[in-house]
Amino acid sequence: MKKNRSDAKIILNHLGRLFGFLKNLDAKAGIDESFDYPLEILRQTMMFDVSVLYKVSNVIEDRLILEIVKKIDPKGLRPDLIEGGRLRVFLNAPDKRYVNEAAAFLTKQISYENVPGTGCDIIGYVYLPDSFGGAYLFGGDFYGKESSVKYYEVAGIEIMCNFLSTLLMKTQFQYQAEIDHLTGLFNSYKIKQKAEFVVRRFERKPLSSACIAMGDIDFFKAVNDTYGHIQGDLVLKKTGEILSTSMRGVFDVAGRYGGEEFLLIFDETDEANALQIVERLRKTIEATPFEQADKTGKSLEHKFLHITMSFGVASLTKNSDIKTSVDWIARADAALYASKQQGRNRITLYKENP
Repeated sequence: MKKNRSDAKIILNHLGRLFGFLKNLDAKAGIDESFDYPLEILRQTMMFDVSVLYKVSNVIEDRLILEIVKKIDPKGLRPDLIEGGRLRVFLNAPDKRYVNEAAAFLTKQISYENVPGTGCDIIGYVYLPDSFGGAYLFGGDFYGKESSVKYYEVAGIEIMCNFLSTLLMKTQFQYQAEIDHLTGLFNSYKIKQKAEFVVRRFERKPLSSACIAMGDIDFFKAVNDTYGHIQGDLVLKKTGEILSTSMRGVFDVAGRYGGEEFLLIFDETDEANALQIVERLRKTIEATPFEQADKTGKSLEHKFLHITMSFGVASLTKNSDIKTSVDWIARADAALYASKQQGRNRITLYKENP
């Protein structure tokens, strides 16, 4: 049984589209999602029966541990590959089903050895440093007796591996440069940059409106002093998760401004809507049980902290007389200070002095 015939020109066209797809990739989408299109190319364009993505989980002596991240197997030909499961491959003497997985990992190159009675896999190696989660293997499986792998298919997968490795590293380096590692939100530099962008755009669209909110975790120093800095970090991380999942989407941006302060940007939003959104956030944080941990970071069963936040909101309209993002942020900060002075766990809208 021979593999269905693929077309070199069609593969080349798809590789061009793949390059555009990866070049515009949102780093926040996650590395695993970057392989969706390559796996479809293997199945639909190169016409392999099965396509699969592995993440290199660990290497213990001569055993390679692979996590099966994704599998496209419409005919159910590979029941041994279960998404979310782990595969143990002996590198020195691999099971005949995983010969190419072992070879690709050892050589860091494409492997497409035909195994009589099993068929032929073609497995590529995508290098990523450990700080980005480590390497991936991905490829297609022709479930038959003859390989019939074409030279242009091997070249195509090699190109895909190079694309993925190079561009994923680029997006991840960019991601690390812009994202606060603790909260998962934009870092101080990036959120200030976003605010400045809105102010500059406002010069061209003076009839629009936007708002920012400066938020501060109440009594955060007491959390650190009482429970330790590990607990403080857990509170910051959880707060970042709440802010991230509570934002509306493309028009909202959140960042860690510094310490326990967060800056939220609501583009194309008036005061009334911004206050409504921030109030929802304030209530969510107040109602959320924050997991308590011991000094080593181990969770304490059935023990939680209750955290609140204070907010200051400032709007940007044609009557605001705001020239820079620094002016805008300073107003939100002044409103936040007023919230703190008035008892915390509340929202204050910035108003000009009469």
